[in-house]
Amino acid sequence: MSNDQTIEAQDNNESNKYTQIIAVAFALGWVFDYFFFRQQLGLSFPVYVALLFFVFLALAKRFQTTLDKSIIYLAGPLFFFSIMVYVRSSEFLAFLNLAITYYLLILIANGALGSKILSNTIADYFKPLILIPLNTLDKLFVALANIVASRSRKNEKTRGKILRGIIMAIPVLILFVFLLSSADIIFKQYVDKIFSIQITPEAVFRTILILSITGIFTGVFTYALLLPKNKFSVGRSETTRGRLGIIEGSVFLGSIDLLFLSFILIQATYLFGGKRNIAIEGATYAEYARRGFFQLLAVSVISFLLIWLTEKYIFQENEGHLLIFKLLSGFLIFEVMVIMASAFKRLQLYENAFGFTSLRFYSHSFVIWLAVVFLFFLIKIVFDKPEKMLAFSTFVSILIFLAALNIMNPDAFIARQNIARFQETKKLDANYLSTLSDDAVSELVKVLDIKDKPASFNKERFAGQLWRRRQELLELTKTRGWQSNNLSRSKALKELNRRASMLVQYKDLVDY
Repeated sequence: MSNDQTIEAQDNNESNKYTQIIAVAFALGWVFDYFFFRQQLGLSFPVYVALLFFVFLALAKRFQTTLDKSIIYLAGPLFFFSIMVYVRSSEFLAFLNLAITYYLLILIANGALGSKILSNTIADYFKPLILIPLNTLDKLFVALANIVASRSRKNEKTRGKILRGIIMAIPVLILFVFLLSSADIIFKQYVDKIFSIQITPEAVFRTILILSITGIFTGVFTYALLLPKNKFSVGRSETTRGRLGIIEGSVFLGSIDLLFLSFILIQATYLFGGKRNIAIEGATYAEYARRGFFQLLAVSVISFLLIWLTEKYIFQENEGHLLIFKLLSGFLIFEVMVIMASAFKRLQLYENAFGFTSLRFYSHSFVIWLAVVFLFFLIKIVFDKPEKMLAFSTFVSILIFLAALNIMNPDAFIARQNIARFQETKKLDANYLSTLSDDAVSELVKVLDIKDKPASFNKERFAGQLWRRRQELLELTKTRGWQSNNLSRSKALKELNRRASMLVQYKDLVDY
């Protein structure tokens, strides 16, 4: 075989790979449209994620792309969080599940580029979020260009120009046909005769949606599976790293230590000292608790970044320098954890005064997770552990934290706590409870069993709101396909159906 024939065979082989990728990407785009257009998130989401994962593995095997074993380990969390989109109906929890699912897919794609999770630094966990989306569009054009250029070197000029022209013309033609058909009824009749289809705004939108998803997956598969592996160094080397001397470092960390220590002493007097000390300063307990929570949370996060950057860019010249850094940074972490305890206490006081809400619950949970991360950070500094240990531990803690939220069912927990609080205070914000997702319905119906008739809420109106929720769920069941099926919504409808004979009495007490 001549050299030209060998080159042509290689080109055709490459072209076939790109063609296969585009065909698979188009199929995924069509399935995406079928699963999600005019549907609510539900059963179709975990099905689509599983399909995407196994298609990725199949393409990698077909193209003989070596994948890091961590991809298989990520499959468990990936499927768990995608399934929880079907299990839970809370919008915020759904957002968290969608976000972590997307991030895990990004990490899986990054694993095909040679990235090893156990070797990642903190920056390595953020880098793919930027690099992979940026490379997607670029690699889409690489795939399209290779299909044209690799077919035949002899006919590249003519055939390449023709194919490029067709590719460029198709979306423009679709748009113009739609506009002209809308503008002239006679022209539309001719178009209908030729294509025997109705060109509607929905058809145009769905076509664009399918082509967009096709383009995204074409770019991602091309970048992750076909192109040469790109490895990027993160951070600066030891030789180029800026040095922070013992004096500057000690003054920097020591001054923050002193500031935090004075703050903690004040906290010990007022916040941990009880209502009496706060009242002396002219503030109510709830006002004092509410005002500082998010500021203290911000202080904790900024402190983490400061300690991490100082530790990362300090040049530890000797054991004495290392010991001073350990003492100052370790004490600072301890102070930050006390400050987080203060933030936690403030929010607890506010909840005792006004009850639980989603924002307060998630804020409380975040403080607990952040304290765990600071504990990992303290272990890293004291025992001289590598940064990749901190990065991996933090990543695992995020997965565990989000999994725990899903298992705990936040909206049901919030409803349960507020109803229990009613037994003590005889106060219940029924209007807020009615805004909770269908995850909480099994708890919300318990309000109907309350024997008392306190002035703090109107039980009849609350029953009317539950009736309206039932009607909305029934309508959703009739108008949506299996793709929108959600476990929490199904359970909520069954629970409300059980109470339907009682709820119907109050249907006129709410506006539709």
